[in-house]
Amino acid sequence: MEPPRRRPATPPDAAVAVVPQRDGRLRWLWAVLALAGIAEWAQAAATFLGHDRFRWFSQDFPALYAAARLVAEGAGAGVYDTRTIAAAELAAAGRPVGGTGVLAYFNPPFFAFILSPLSALSLTDAYRVWTLLSVGLVAVDAWLIWLIADGMRRSSRAALVLAFLTLFPLTYGLQVGQFSPILVTSWAAAFLLLRRGRPRSAGIALAPLLIKPELLLPVSAYLLWKRQWGVFSTLVPAAAVAVAVSLWVIGPGNALSYPAYLLHSTTWTADGVATNVMLGWNGIIAMRWDPALIPTARLAVAALGIVTLAGVAVACRGPLDLRSDRFAVQWALLTVATLLVDPHLYLQDTIILAPAAAALLAVAPAAARGRVAVALLAGWALLGLGVFPNEHLGINAFGLYLAAGALALVLWLRIFVDAPPEQVRGTRSRLVTA
Repeated sequence: MEPPRRRPATPPDAAVAVVPQRDGRLRWLWAVLALAGIAEWAQAAATFLGHDRFRWFSQDFPALYAAARLVAEGAGAGVYDTRTIAAAELAAAGRPVGGTGVLAYFNPPFFAFILSPLSALSLTDAYRVWTLLSVGLVAVDAWLIWLIADGMRRSSRAALVLAFLTLFPLTYGLQVGQFSPILVTSWAAAFLLLRRGRPRSAGIALAPLLIKPELLLPVSAYLLWKRQWGVFSTLVPAAAVAVAVSLWVIGPGNALSYPAYLLHSTTWTADGVATNVMLGWNGIIAMRWDPALIPTARLAVAALGIVTLAGVAVACRGPLDLRSDRFAVQWALLTVATLLVDPHLYLQDTIILAPAAAALLAVAPAAARGRVAVALLAGWALLGLGVFPNEHLGINAFGLYLAAGALALVLWLRIFVDAPPEQVRGTRSRLVTA
């Protein structure tokens, strides 16, 4: 099989690096990233060691642990009953959990089955084992981002990896016990394998997204549209196994309980659901109306989701070359659109943007790479604010950043990528013509 085309290294005298390497700006960038990393990872270590006084938010891990324990005890049918899950959480933690005393379990039954061995440990020990496993995946994710940025200067690739490791949502997710590093591994590995012409392996890489199926649906629709049948030759059997295990856990009579529960949860304002701190379209709309309570707002969220996906379809039409730079830009747009339409997009889930950001920067024209880097650093800084703008300023800052990013990527694809070079003015280079 023909190996993927490697982008030749740009000569130093013609390159526009991610950050200028021979002036003070590079030192300032490394200093800021290092200081942020030290603070964030120190807090994560304190949480790992049980020093909760440094943590101002509730953990999510009790919900995963309680669901795993119910499955281990043969009571898997109760994972989507809030009273049952609340009782299991209370028994494990010794106190009510979350902001309202209960954290609902929002993932498929098979994931609780996978986690069930952890329920043999105490809640604290299970959290620590889970965190160690997650940190191992973070290391894998950093390596995958390094590979995605192939063709860039080593210092630029190192800066990308450091920016990922110092993302506030990354250490935040570790502290609350979420599974977001799994999503990054899946997203990054699938992109790399597709680029290298290995669609069957990419299908296996996408399978972990079944843990959060709303992320898998848009990318599956995209790959079906582009007739990437090899992906589904492995993804579909993996999904069938997940469904079979899920039915075994909750019983065939409850086959529709999970999708019905997930849909119904979009109307909640408690039990682990906080629309005002979500970062997709529903979170943006929630700054004015609560989509859980106002039917008009829910219709607006649905309409924005349809417009977003339609925009992706328009921008990505035409033949697909998985080894082209055009595919990298499309993947970035698909990533942003997937997050915008996700009805349960929380802060920790935004880290799946990191592989797409690395891919985008790696294929950016030399003349525009600095500006792309500045835009990405702005997103990094906004994520560093967490949900403070949402809760205290009434502004869904990062959600609006995502929306602006989606529009910019659509324009990038339609103007700079798809247009013939002679029609593109004001740029010294192009990505790839369709």
